[in-house]
Amino acid sequence: MKLVTRLLSLLIASILLLGLAPASMFAQESAESLEQQLADMYAPVTYLRTQARQCGNVPEEGEPYTPLPVDLVLNNERILVRDESTGEVIANGPSAQELATYGPDTYLDFPGDSLRPGCTYETDERAWSAEQGLEPSVYAHILTDPENNRLILQYWFYYYFNDWNNTHESDWEGILLFWDDVSTAEDALSVAPDRVGYAQHGNGELANWGDSKVEIDDDTHPITYPAAGSHATFFGNNTYLAWGERNSGFGCDMSSPPSHRVPLNAILIPDEIDPDGEFAWLLYPGRWGELQAGPYSGPVGPYYNARFLDPWEATDNWRPFSIVVPTSDTLGPSMTDAFCTIASTSSRVFLNILINPLLMLSTLVVIIGVLAYFTRRAWPVFKQAIALYRSEWKLFTGIGLLSIPIGIVFNLLQQWMVGHQPLKFVVDYLDNTGGAALTAVLMVSGVQQLAMVLLIAPALLIAAKSVLEGHPVTVVDAYKGALAYVKPLGLAVLIAIAVLFPLVLITVLIPVAIWFAVRGHFFMQSMVFDHADTPRASFRQSFRTVQGHWWKIGFSLLVFDLLAVLPGILVGFGLLTIGRTAVGFANGISSVFYALLIPLSVLSVTILYFKNLKSPTEKDAALVAKIDEIAQEQRGNDGNDVAPAISPIA
Repeated sequence: MKLVTRLLSLLIASILLLGLAPASMFAQESAESLEQQLADMYAPVTYLRTQARQCGNVPEEGEPYTPLPVDLVLNNERILVRDESTGEVIANGPSAQELATYGPDTYLDFPGDSLRPGCTYETDERAWSAEQGLEPSVYAHILTDPENNRLILQYWFYYYFNDWNNTHESDWEGILLFWDDVSTAEDALSVAPDRVGYAQHGNGELANWGDSKVEIDDDTHPITYPAAGSHATFFGNNTYLAWGERNSGFGCDMSSPPSHRVPLNAILIPDEIDPDGEFAWLLYPGRWGELQAGPYSGPVGPYYNARFLDPWEATDNWRPFSIVVPTSDTLGPSMTDAFCTIASTSSRVFLNILINPLLMLSTLVVIIGVLAYFTRRAWPVFKQAIALYRSEWKLFTGIGLLSIPIGIVFNLLQQWMVGHQPLKFVVDYLDNTGGAALTAVLMVSGVQQLAMVLLIAPALLIAAKSVLEGHPVTVVDAYKGALAYVKPLGLAVLIAIAVLFPLVLITVLIPVAIWFAVRGHFFMQSMVFDHADTPRASFRQSFRTVQGHWWKIGFSLLVFDLLAVLPGILVGFGLLTIGRTAVGFANGISSVFYALLIPLSVLSVTILYFKNLKSPTEKDAALVAKIDEIAQEQRGNDGNDVAPAISPIA
């Protein structure tokens, strides 16, 4: 009887167990599917900047890397694990589970040199992702806070390489979706997020879900625009400026067109990471890339990022905007263009210092010394140009300020030309690719410079000539006089382009191009001051003037350009970073400074031309004497010394 009772109890318990187990399993699967549903529902769609060609220059020629699963580097025999202190290889081709066993004093090392990446990383990613059949993907992680009734859905992008100002192996970027009154995946499926945040370097940008800048694909999928190379994630298809505020990075992020749509598969990360499971790689505390100095080292993984564990606090200081770099400016080099160039150039210099510190630092010392020497030698000429400017400041200021609307007109013309024939034919003929757009832009990029050569500089020269001859003209008369030189100067420009264009296409011939540019730099002065009556004669005259001193004159020309251009750039940059003004306003002020100071550059070059004339005529001697006279008058007014009209070059 006892045996029967025991068997009956066992049977009942088994039935209950079998009856309850499926219900428990179903509840667990249901919860997991709800989280996956949420991850799939809001999986971002990214627009990557289209490559003009493989292994092209980043970011100008597009984005070579795609968000992929970390399977790309796991179980890969070419991926090494190294000891941080010794650099010794500990293992190669680690699995997800093996990687989790290594400590924070280790790092992954990929094939290639992160300081000199070349095409190695791009080629390897293409080959390995094709070999494994990997698809563009993003990792999703849901973090709930029931106590405060809130939820965050994180998306983590993994890129194999960061090819920006601070090159490094591996790059983790991402976006976050915030629900402020929801704490379960089930509830989040039925209500839209309240806010969204896009990570950008060490900081990020926030927006309300319904904000106009938040673009949505198919009702729920946020659209992201990663900057080419840096992968900082933006809301718009533009070029953005960052100067290090709130860890925002330092440089210009380019997510502007052309770009192509890339939908991403959402891979859900579980709440608890099993060290023996497929997501064990998240537990690896070391760096996901080669160890280098400072920002050139590989980053740590998401699990050790503050955004993963407490994203509410980590995003507390994110900003509500990003600074868009204008696509055009009024006149001269804009502050933002200068900043982008300086940032990328500084990065390359720092990279070279890391690679060859002694050689690079020695080179920098020599360059700075040479510039200081020639600045000192060119300063007397510049002071005389200031004196000449001040003697008729209303005339020269008027010509400079009028150059601003002229620059605007030429910029509008440039933009119009890109969308109309014959440049539109070029774009259409090349199937509207990134390379086609780049070709069209390059074909018209010199339009503003053409305005300077054909109108503004000749007007300044005519004004200077009239002042030195004792009968100053008006601003309008100076520009009218400049119109008479449009044809001959235009032909001279065509000659210069015909000579220089093939030279700059071949790297080894670039020094020849620089030599020619310096030798022919005085062609405008030759024409306006009646030393030549044809384009060819103007170049011959310029060549004779420069002969024997071309490299010294070349450095002086560089100094004059810097002295005229730098103040506007520095003031504009100060207004932007310290005064927190809008980019358009900062660029506008920079352009005004350029317009006011460009006469100084033209006048300095003109005085330099006269000081180096071979066999000057009596008329030339009279003009030089007038320069001395004006300088003496200014010296008498100010009580300061002004250099006499003797050549600083001879």
